[in-house]
Amino acid sequence: MLGNTITRRSFLVTLPAAAGFARNAFAAMSDIQRAFIGTTGKDSKGIFVADFDPKTGSFSTPKPAASVLNTDFMTLSPKNRNRMYTTCLVDGVSAVTAFEVTTDASTPLKQLSQQTAKGTSAVYVSLDATGRVVMEANWGSGSINTYQVLADGSTGPAVEHIEYGDTDHGPTQPQQVHSRAHSIVTSPDNKYVLVNDYGTDRINIYALDPATAKLTPGTPAFWKSAPGTAPRHVVWHPNGRWLYSNNELSNTVDLLLWDAKKATLQLKQTWSTLPADAPPKCRTADLMLSPDAKFLYGSNRGLESFVVWSIAKDGTLKQIQLLKQSGAENRQITIDATGRWFLGANVRSGDVVVFPRDPKTGMLGEQVSSCKLTGACFTLWG
Repeated sequence: MLGNTITRRSFLVTLPAAAGFARNAFAAMSDIQRAFIGTTGKDSKGIFVADFDPKTGSFSTPKPAASVLNTDFMTLSPKNRNRMYTTCLVDGVSAVTAFEVTTDASTPLKQLSQQTAKGTSAVYVSLDATGRVVMEANWGSGSINTYQVLADGSTGPAVEHIEYGDTDHGPTQPQQVHSRAHSIVTSPDNKYVLVNDYGTDRINIYALDPATAKLTPGTPAFWKSAPGTAPRHVVWHPNGRWLYSNNELSNTVDLLLWDAKKATLQLKQTWSTLPADAPPKCRTADLMLSPDAKFLYGSNRGLESFVVWSIAKDGTLKQIQLLKQSGAENRQITIDATGRWFLGANVRSGDVVVFPRDPKTGMLGEQVSSCKLTGACFTLWG
């Protein structure tokens, strides 16, 4: 997979947020789907497991699966779907825990390793397309770590630890007092790593060596967003040229054009995630593409809502829906394997809310169910 020649299958393995969907893409409409739900906050109890029924759009009662704290983000390996990697907190320090995903109902997750590195408030974890490199972003300390994946699926000690510091930061205070790395993903060809930095209004760019997990700053080393926007998450379009990035503080989404040969980004257009009469202090949360890449979904906090855009042939967006939700402080959104259900994990209200979705129009219906779980922040299909 080189340059802009990207197949649907190769694209999916580079997209951590869609890892669970890739595994279950051919599930029968009536198949029960297993979901792992991460929790975070002072009352976090670890990872839970529940069954999701696509006939009704409802969950079974969640059961404990692993007692690791602050599992803000989880992903599966693109090369072995029985390997899970999650952020966590160990004695106040950011860490990555690796699990074997089993079929044993009594032990659905078997811990393989847990590696700590310098950093606090780990909020994102992903793997490169080879499945040999784990990457972690730390919001609290404004840093990133990389780890090598060993033959048994465990991770070795941190290879890279890069701190961005406070010498350059955005204008919005106190939120942007220093760097705050918020996500880390590879480019579609797996040659580069992009780091969204909320604190510096940058997307940092590195060349990746998958064999060693080493990073080399690109030329240029970053793309600069508008001041005070706070880039949060990104999603790649399957064509490998369009990158959508949501900005937490400005409540906007950027369409960025990626030049794979030069490893550069260029802004094409920006859209608001909010209506004109939105309340103050809103913040965007997550962003994801529909399975057919015809629709883009985002979540808002403050104005607790989900926004849906259709994607034109040139990558531009047209808002087709803004749907308010009952939950509070969304962290993550996802779509089930059938494509007929849209879910949002809300940490403050402690629930995963479920909405019917029309795969043809991309539109969401009214909420049909809610899975209550204190500190719910992430749903991973497994």
